[in-house]
Amino acid sequence: MSNSCCIQCPYCGKDVDVIQGMEMLAGNEWTVLIQSLPNSMIGVLLRYLELFKPLKQELRWSRRLSLTQELVPMMKAAQVKRNGIVYAAPLPVWEGEMLKLIARPDWMTLPLKGNGLLIKILADKGEKHAALTEQQMEAQRRNRGASGADRGLQPVAARLPDSPSITAAELMAMAAQKANEREAKEREKTVKKPPEGWRDNLPKTKS
Repeated sequence: MSNSCCIQCPYCGKDVDVIQGMEMLAGNEWTVLIQSLPNSMIGVLLRYLELFKPLKQELRWSRRLSLTQELVPMMKAAQVKRNGIVYAAPLPVWEGEMLKLIARPDWMTLPLKGNGLLIKILADKGEKHAALTEQQMEAQRRNRGASGADRGLQPVAARLPDSPSITAAELMAMAAQKANEREAKEREKTVKKPPEGWRDNLPKTKS
């Protein structure tokens, strides 16, 4: 018994293998899909897909198509999505991680079952990069705050509660004005005017 699934062609009357026909259509669709990628990326993708090839069999076009359909939208968007979280992943990063897998490290089991391994590697890389960026930003914020504290000033972003639009420069000017006012009041306390009529209390001299 033949394993093929044939139907009669309505035009020529010959038997047509349905599976083979579907594979040809998948191959044409796959060819159109990869044309949106740079040539260098297409070459890496072709070698990557060989990691899914079954032993002693060719990789079906329909299998190539389904694997590629999952990756191409993320590649074109320069990102990777895993567990609902999106991470930045430029094409050079995709290419680099694919080449590492193409080298067939000893820990990798072939043939691969899906794109899960590649996506996990890219997501972990993106997560580490995002965490490092956050740490650097936090360190910069702490440094700016410490620098302002050393000068006895508030950070530039600080605003008075009652005046949300006041700037740091205005805040410094107001502080200087208040300091001058305090100094003037201190001088007034130390320099007192003589009481009125003080001249009348002076002893009179004979002319």
